[in-house]
Amino acid sequence: MFGLCKNSDGVFKFEYRRQLFASLCITIIAFCHGFGLGWFSVILAKLQSPTETALDFVITVNEGSWIGGFSSLGGGVGNIVYGILVDLIGRKGSIYCLAVPYIISWILVYFASSVDFLYVSRFLAGVTGGGTYVVIPIFIGEIAEPKIRGRLTSLFSLTLNSGIFIGYIITARVPYHFIPIFGIAIPVIYALSQIVFPETPMFLLQRGLDKRAKKSLKFYRNHISTTKESVTQFEIEFDKLKKDVTSHQKNTDSVTWRDFCNKPAVIAFSKGFVLMWLNVFCGAYGILYYTSSVFVAARTELHPDTNTIIVGLVQVTGVYTATILVDRFGRKTLLIFSCAATAIGMAVFGLYGFLLEETTVDLSAVSAWLPLVTVCFIMFVSNSGLIPIPFVLLVELMPPKIRASAAAICLVIFNIIGFLLMKMFPISLAAFGLYIPMWFFAITSVFGLAFIALFIKETKGMSLNKVNAET
Repeated sequence: MFGLCKNSDGVFKFEYRRQLFASLCITIIAFCHGFGLGWFSVILAKLQSPTETALDFVITVNEGSWIGGFSSLGGGVGNIVYGILVDLIGRKGSIYCLAVPYIISWILVYFASSVDFLYVSRFLAGVTGGGTYVVIPIFIGEIAEPKIRGRLTSLFSLTLNSGIFIGYIITARVPYHFIPIFGIAIPVIYALSQIVFPETPMFLLQRGLDKRAKKSLKFYRNHISTTKESVTQFEIEFDKLKKDVTSHQKNTDSVTWRDFCNKPAVIAFSKGFVLMWLNVFCGAYGILYYTSSVFVAARTELHPDTNTIIVGLVQVTGVYTATILVDRFGRKTLLIFSCAATAIGMAVFGLYGFLLEETTVDLSAVSAWLPLVTVCFIMFVSNSGLIPIPFVLLVELMPPKIRASAAAICLVIFNIIGFLLMKMFPISLAAFGLYIPMWFFAITSVFGLAFIALFIKETKGMSLNKVNAET
């Protein structure tokens, strides 16, 4: 699956298989979230057309920007709510709760009789989306071994983008009222798939349930060997985990606002904020949410839906590449490559837009292929690093004492920034054309390249404790 079967540290090693299977099952909800994003990207252009809309009303550009914006606002709420739930009712309880607002969102889509239904629907879908960014990294981080943690965490982006791709295809080919049925069925399957997995060992130890925690660790380590050496290694790992949890609880029991203001915390927050800003304003999310609208603005000869499906496939390939390489070449190397390549792609696309809109240069020889090739390049290189890796680093860089709270705050910031992008991008696209937004994204990527090169240290293969000691 990851091209790592022959690697001694590959995810298909016997002891890793349950970690892989659990990670795949929990990221089904990320697939659901991606499916909703892909649906919105394609359906928006149809709902804005009097001849193509399947509803009794037509959406304006401003209303469309609010629909996209409400998704990000819901994401911020989801970050906060699930940031509380994950410690209050546990990782497993939170995993089940992720499905609820998402199912309701599709019911509203099915019965939509005004744009207000779509506002609430996308807000609720955003709540689930925001929750996935909190719950999934914590769950995978607590069941995965350091050697494969990066690859398993990257599954989140891989399944998310796979969902986007499937959303593109189905929305372009299937009638409006059939899509919510599919949208409801998948989270039901997701919830049922979680039954076989126990709560994470770390959470059980935090609740003083040592016997259940040991049983859980045995499950996720696929520990069935009874040899003395194997049993000893397992006991050493379990004892170390208990000590880490005890130490963590002593620290978090006395958390105050000063813990968020000391030098390590401020540095980590600063890095987290820049990574979230870069993740959003590299421009990939703008193209992702409004893919069909971007191709309409580019005046490409292919049908926008066809272009969108091709771009979706390239996105999946890009994230797949990151999943393979994140624990081989490291986070920093992939981020630097991704920033540089994204900046080049955005600059070229912006130049095309400038020549198209502000000059009389004849672009007929390239308009059939250049916009598609450029967007595919941008989505591939951004999804190879800039999109998935900041969320891996977000958990790794935060000080242990405030890790959960700090990561949740950064994710709220991510959704606030995302709201600004989702609200303003379609409006700026209509007002200024392609080149102004694309050149802004290119400048942001260049800034990100310099920041990462100077201030982000490599964390490949390190335990979380070692990461915090060295960064």
